[in-house]
Amino acid sequence: MTYISDIQTALPDYFYSQKDLTSFYLKTTDNESLQRKIKIVSSKSGIESRYSVLKDFASQPIDFEFFNKTATLLPEPSLTKRMQFYKQYALPLSVKAIKKLHNFNSIKHAITDVITVTCTGLFAPGLEIELINALELKPNINRYSVNFMGCNAAIIALKQADAICKNNPEANVLVVCTELCTLHFQKQHSDDYLLSNLIFGDGAAAVLLSSKPTDNCYKFNVQITHFNSLVLPNGYKDMAWELSETGFIMNLTSYVSDLIKQNIKPMLDGLKLNTLDIQKWAIHPGGKRIVDEFAEALMLNQSQLTETYNVLKNYGNMSSPTVLFVLKQILDNNKTSERGNKIFATAFGPGISIETMQLEYV
Repeated sequence: MTYISDIQTALPDYFYSQKDLTSFYLKTTDNESLQRKIKIVSSKSGIESRYSVLKDFASQPIDFEFFNKTATLLPEPSLTKRMQFYKQYALPLSVKAIKKLHNFNSIKHAITDVITVTCTGLFAPGLEIELINALELKPNINRYSVNFMGCNAAIIALKQADAICKNNPEANVLVVCTELCTLHFQKQHSDDYLLSNLIFGDGAAAVLLSSKPTDNCYKFNVQITHFNSLVLPNGYKDMAWELSETGFIMNLTSYVSDLIKQNIKPMLDGLKLNTLDIQKWAIHPGGKRIVDEFAEALMLNQSQLTETYNVLKNYGNMSSPTVLFVLKQILDNNKTSERGNKIFATAFGPGISIETMQLEYV
C-alpha cells in the first residue's frame, strides 16, 4: 500500500497583495476599457495575496531585475531569460519545502525515489539531479520528472509514487512540485491573459510517501486508495500553452469551469462515489468560479471546501503544488478524524483533464 508520511510547502520571498499585482498590471495599458476589465476580473478572483520570486512587481522600472527597465516593459523578457530565472530560483525554493519534512535529515538516506514536477521551467541536467546533489541524497536513487502537465501534475506524480510503493515494500518516495508561474507574466490583455496574469503565483510542495506506515505528524496513517483520470476532448483548446520566443502562449478560457461542472458529477457517478461518504475535499483552486461551480455540481456546502478557498485567497493558483497546499491544510487541521474517514482530492489540467485521488485514514 501507499501512505503519505508528510506534506510541507514553501513560498518565495516576495509577498504581494492582489491590489499590488493588479496595480502593476493596470500600468501596462492606457486603455480605460481594458483597465476596467482588469479591475473586474481581479475583484472576482477570490484572491487577496500571492507570492513571487520576482521583486519587480513592487519596484520602479529603473530597479527592475527581470522586466525591461522601462514603464512599457518592452521588449518583454525572452524565453531564455525566463528559463534562466527559473533555474536560479527553483532549486532553493524546492529545498526550502523539502527541509521542512519531518526528521528529513535523519531519513533522507532511506529515500529510494525522487519525482520532480514542474510546468514553468525546464533545463538539463534537471531539477531532480540538482536536488540529489544539494540534499546529498544517495547517488543511486531512482529519479523521474513529470514535466509540462499543468495544474494536475501533482496527482499524476503521486500516482507514479503509488505504483513504486506497491512494487517495492521498502520504498520511500519524495515528490517535489515547484512552479514559478509569475515568470510567465506577459504584457497581453486578451481574456486568456486577463485570467492568467491575475490568478497565478509561485510556490513549492514536498510530499514523502512510503510503502508502509511510518512515523508521521497525523492523528492516523493516511493511505492512498484510488486514482482516476478523465480527459474532456471538447476542452482541448480551453486550457493549453505553447512555447514562444517571448515566453508561454497561454490559452485559459472561462469555459473551463463549465466543462468541469458538467462532467464531475457523471465522473463520480461512474466511480460509484457518493459525496456523503467523503468527509474532506481537497479541490485544486484553479479559480474561484471553478471552485464555486464544482461545489454546485456536487451540491456541496462552500464550508466543505474551506481549505480550498483559503489557499486560493492567500496564495492564488500556483499550478501543480496548489492541491498539495490544500491537502496539507486538511491533514494538519483535521483533529476530529476517525479511522475510515475519506478524503477526495482532484485537480484540473490541460486537455481538459481531470485527475482524482482518494485517501483514507487507517
